[in-house]
Amino acid sequence: MKPLRVCWYCLPAASLLAGLATGRREFFLLMFIMGFIPIFSLGLNIWTARSFCYLQEVEKKVCIKGGQTYLRVDITNDKPFPFTLMHLNMDTVARSQKARERFSLMPRSSITFTVPLKCPYRGIHSVGITTLEINDSLGLVKTTFNMLEMPYYRHIEVKVYPQLTQLGVLPAGEGDSKHIGNAGKWYMDQGESFAGLRPYRPGDPLKRIHRAASSRRRELYVRTYDLPLETSILIALDTIAAYETEEEGLYLADLCCQCAAAIAHYCLKTGYHVIYRDSGLDSALILESMSDFPKLYDRLTELRFEAGDGSLESFPQLAAAQFSDARAAYIISARGNDGVQEALSRYDTARLNVKLIAVHSGAVDSVGVKPGFPATSGVQAISVAVGDDVAAALGV
Repeated sequence: MKPLRVCWYCLPAASLLAGLATGRREFFLLMFIMGFIPIFSLGLNIWTARSFCYLQEVEKKVCIKGGQTYLRVDITNDKPFPFTLMHLNMDTVARSQKARERFSLMPRSSITFTVPLKCPYRGIHSVGITTLEINDSLGLVKTTFNMLEMPYYRHIEVKVYPQLTQLGVLPAGEGDSKHIGNAGKWYMDQGESFAGLRPYRPGDPLKRIHRAASSRRRELYVRTYDLPLETSILIALDTIAAYETEEEGLYLADLCCQCAAAIAHYCLKTGYHVIYRDSGLDSALILESMSDFPKLYDRLTELRFEAGDGSLESFPQLAAAQFSDARAAYIISARGNDGVQEALSRYDTARLNVKLIAVHSGAVDSVGVKPGFPATSGVQAISVAVGDDVAAALGV
């Protein structure tokens, strides 16, 4: 196609020079004909892109990290002329996966592509066609269109949840046994003192329904209680991470969210209340039972992380750890900064049992994490690296 394109565009120039030299009309007529055809082809390309007939759909719009779904794209040529050497470029979930399809399509025909979508990290990802490359029948004009700028086009969102790791023991070590280490002990699903009433939510125990208030207001109301200190656990997630590439940041964020989900799921399953905080929440998220876990799971899926320089000025969990009513706190951070443990150590670790889940992508030494550092600071660091067995790492 390229030699033909070069010859075609050289002929109008040669015809113009010949016409000026000889004065014959035939050369000028040939110049106008040869110049009009590429303009006409460009117009056809624009019309094709503006009225492009397609259908794209995803097999599963909700997945778990590590799973796979499929993107199906149907292209229909309803034009009276063929589609010649068209290219589709598509966005996928994995940054390293390139999806590009090349095809030609006769008039009044269609074609279907099925693209496997790997889901290596959690989050909400936009997938679908990004650019459309169109060639005319003669190969004279190649035009690239950004489908995202088309008024009729929309990407499809795929929601990928973090992996949910089932823990056999609470990730606190033996040091927490006097407070929360007894996995066989179950607490009541209410607090120590009556706090008030709220409307009934699906999943609330029927025994907590306040009959008198429900009868008086003609609507179900349940009793609420103050959270008891010895059954409340704080999970604080730091959304600043130390990474160099986008994909490294995605893996670190996934691991932080996986650790948070695993700890919260275990605590709720064994009867503890969970107080969850991150820098994007104005107030703590209170989880009283397993029925509240989907709220945290959705939050962890949508949470965005930012690259940080390691400074502790915006470390959002310090106030949470200070003012929380919990007896144990799990601070999950991928900052890779030596000062995190020391910054946490100034809080009353005799009352608040603090554990730092230090998430990193490589060797421990490269991020300045000191596992088993509870002696003077009162804060123990549990090191978890990308690729580790999370259940084994948190169970130490």
